[in-house]
Amino acid sequence: MGNNLTVIRHTSLTTIANLAHAASQWLLLVIIVKQFDDYILGSLVLTLSVVSPLFLLFSFKLRSLIVTDYHNNYTFEQYLHTRLLAQLWILFLLFFLVPLLLPEVSLAIVFSVVIFKVFDGISELCYSYLHKQQAFSHAAISQTLRSGITISALLGSAILTQNISITFFTWASVTCLFAFIDITIVARLIKRNEKRKFSAKNTVFSYKKIQASLKLYKQYWPIGISIAFGAMFVYIPNYALEHYRGTAEVGQFAAISYFLVAGGILINSLSQAATPKLSSLFNLGQHQGFLKLLQKLMVFGVLIGVIGLVIASTIGAWLLNLIYNDAIAQLTTELQLIIFASLIRYSYIFLGAGLNVLQCFNQQTLVYGSGTLGLTIACLVLVPMYGTLGASIAMVIACIIELLVMSIIFVRKWQTISNTQSAAP
Repeated sequence: MGNNLTVIRHTSLTTIANLAHAASQWLLLVIIVKQFDDYILGSLVLTLSVVSPLFLLFSFKLRSLIVTDYHNNYTFEQYLHTRLLAQLWILFLLFFLVPLLLPEVSLAIVFSVVIFKVFDGISELCYSYLHKQQAFSHAAISQTLRSGITISALLGSAILTQNISITFFTWASVTCLFAFIDITIVARLIKRNEKRKFSAKNTVFSYKKIQASLKLYKQYWPIGISIAFGAMFVYIPNYALEHYRGTAEVGQFAAISYFLVAGGILINSLSQAATPKLSSLFNLGQHQGFLKLLQKLMVFGVLIGVIGLVIASTIGAWLLNLIYNDAIAQLTTELQLIIFASLIRYSYIFLGAGLNVLQCFNQQTLVYGSGTLGLTIACLVLVPMYGTLGASIAMVIACIIELLVMSIIFVRKWQTISNTQSAAP
């Protein structure tokens, strides 16, 4: 009972923090729709569609690696070094890719998104370390405070300056500030729990540290691919809509796609809170407890999706009109399909968390690679004919494919573990 209460408390803290974070990101979309125009919104979405997959590809899912590093094989500084080195490589690539892929997008938007992604990645790493140390309240307070200041700064800059560039730079600057605050929080926790000082020298690009980072890259590069594939669930429809329908329609579709994030916040919060517990149960040999908790999490994911589908089916049009505008309110059918796709996705996200605990990182590339391929084909067929409706249907198809592949991989992995246990003396 105590363990369940702990998971619930950690989930609640993480959910509150993630809701606040999502609210600050969502507010940026609303400000653009209400105070600027759909083209600027589309430009932001296209920039995110190019920049975000790169950051995810080179993230190597260090967030999960920290949490599941049960035997402390690497220090926090080494994980931070690994992320910073990867981000330098991303910046190098973007120097060449931005002129090719985003020639008409304002540099203010591009720079702001890149700054946000760099420092948000650092904060994400800090939150993961805090979760591993069971310091969920520290992470939640920092993330919630950051979100509150971001919301205030966005509203203030948009209303007072009426300048979209200043609004974007304000958004990025707050993220930069809190990355340094989060590093300070982690440094204090390292001193208290590990009885040592946080060493900034260990984040400098020495030959020894680069070797260790390259070892992590070599070992976990398929994770980055699987994460990038997973992100394409959102970005491939944007590419197709931009090609066939134009930038403004990309912005409109992104506005309704963001509702997928609402349920995903709770799901990801629960996954973040439960992963340390799942890792502990499995490593302590409590396999039945591991499976039982995993099953409960999956059922909860489906219930969240069902609630979202009911809301989208009953008050979806009213909600879209209230938050955005009349044009976006016409996309209620697309909203329902996107929520239905999320319902499917929420059921297997926790299987992915279970596979992370089993150190089965690489095979998830097959899951999201299959989904990405299915999504791409479906978008190429459906978007030219049906536009945003076709993109929504393609999302449903991709989620069904990922559910099937993820389930097969998990069942086979668990059968291998069970057979190994049975054969042991």
